Amino acid sequence: MINPLIIHGVKFFDNASSCISQFEKLHWTQRAISFIQSFGTLFAYGLNKISRRLRRVEIQMAPYTTSANLSKKKLVVCLHGLNENPAQFKKIIDELEKRSLAETDVYIPRILQKGNGKLDEMVQPIFENIKKWAKANGEKELILVGISNGARIARAIEAELTKPGNRENLRKIRFVSIVGACKGSSLARLAHRFRLSWMMSKNISEEMPINSRRNARLDKEWEEGLKNSSELTRDYIFIASPHDWQVPNYCSTLMKIPHYQARYAIIKGHGHISIVNAAAKVVADMINLS
Repeated sequence: MINPLIIHGVKFFDNASSCISQFEKLHWTQRAISFIQSFGTLFAYGLNKISRRLRRVEIQMAPYTTSANLSKKKLVVCLHGLNENPAQFKKIIDELEKRSLAETDVYIPRILQKGNGKLDEMVQPIFENIKKWAKANGEKELILVGISNGARIARAIEAELTKPGNRENLRKIRFVSIVGACKGSSLARLAHRFRLSWMMSKNISEEMPINSRRNARLDKEWEEGLKNSSELTRDYIFIASPHDWQVPNYCSTLMKIPHYQARYAIIKGHGHISIVNAAAKVVADMINLS
C-alpha cells in the first residue's frame, strides 16, 4: 500500500481493506466516541436541513438543474439521495464555487420520483443529457458524484455510457461515491427478509437489496463496461461512514474496483446523513484533482 493521501484531515487509502482496518484498529473508546458524535452531527444536520427549507435553498439551486447549456470540457453530474433533492448538494456547490469552474459545467438533475423510480427509468433522461453533451466537439471529462442511492444511479449511468456507441467524445470518467449504495443495501435486503418491505417504495424494495436481480444485472453490465472501454481513463473515490444504518455494507460504500485507481476513506463521527456536509470540502477538492 502507498502512503495514504490526506485531504482536509480525511485519510484516503488505495484499497478498501486498509481503509476499513484503520478504523477497526482504533481503541474501542475512540470508536465509541465516534458513534456518540454521529448522533450529535445528525442533529446538527437536521437543523441545517430545516434552515435550507426556510431559506428556500432548493429554488436557489434551480440553475444547476437544467441541462440546456452544457458545453464545457468537464461536466460534474451530482445525483442526490433517496427522497432528497438538489439542495442536498448545497454545501458541496458552495465549496466548488470557491474553486475555478472556468472549464466546468455542473448539472444536478431532479431524479425521477425523488429516487423511488425504477433504476432504468431514473437513469435514462440523465444519460441522454450526458450523451448529448459528450457528442460536442473536443475530448470530454465526466465526473459523477452520487450520494447514497444517487451513487447506484451514477454507477448505472457509467455502465450505460461504456456500452458500444455511447461513449462519444468521452475520454475520462471520475466516480465519486458518498455513502453510496453502489451494490445495493443490506438493510433493504434485511427488510425484505423480515417482510418489512412495505416501509419502502415498491421499486426500492425490489431493486435496492444487495441480492436483487437488478443489482446483479448492474454488476454484469458494469463489469462488461470495464472490459469494453479500456481506452477510457477512470478513477474512483469512495467516502463511507462507520455508523451507517441505511447502507451498512462496506461492499457498497467502499466498493472494490479492479484494474483502476480507487481511493477509499471513512469519516468518523458522522452517519449516513450528516456525512454529506462533512465531506463537502474533500469532495470539491477531489472533483478538481487532475
